[in-house]
Amino acid sequence: MNHFIILTMSLLLWALAFLGLRKIKMNFFKFMIGSLGLFTIAMIFLSGFLEMSLSLAISNSLSIIERFTHYFQVFSENSIITLDTKSGIVSMSINYECSGVIEMLVFTSLAIFFPFGSIFRKAFSIIMGNIYIYISNIIRIMSIIFITKTFGAEAYYMAHTLIARVIFFVFMLLLYYFVFTFTQMKYQNVGDIK
Repeated sequence: MNHFIILTMSLLLWALAFLGLRKIKMNFFKFMIGSLGLFTIAMIFLSGFLEMSLSLAISNSLSIIERFTHYFQVFSENSIITLDTKSGIVSMSINYECSGVIEMLVFTSLAIFFPFGSIFRKAFSIIMGNIYIYISNIIRIMSIIFITKTFGAEAYYMAHTLIARVIFFVFMLLLYYFVFTFTQMKYQNVGDIK
């Protein structure tokens, strides 16, 4: 019951702040309050459910890849991946950070309140963007598996904390460029730039 009251109060305060900023036409602050408010509320009240769902979906996707490659082993019900390397067995858990829930919530929150494009374009961007983030996350996890399997258990830390993050970061830069930067350049009117 307390969670419901806190959620209701949070939504009410957020909506009032957003509508007030919209009324006085402070577009930048409306974008910021809208995006940050939605992200914060979703992280507090939906992240547990989303994390479990995404971890299970990623585990099931990796199970399909495992059936074809036999390169690693997936325990979908526990969201655990194990692989046998030349220097020992490595187990990876698909947890909160590996599920991609934060990246998806940030992207969705920004896309909803981004001031350019039609509702159809926003809906399309949100759906395709989240699919892109999901696939990018699978590629990130597969790069960790490949590097660890190839170079041994000692390479896991480097693969997880550096190489895979850089790969994922590049994918996110491309997504944000095409959804936000390119769209803003397309819709803004600044002289006769051709």
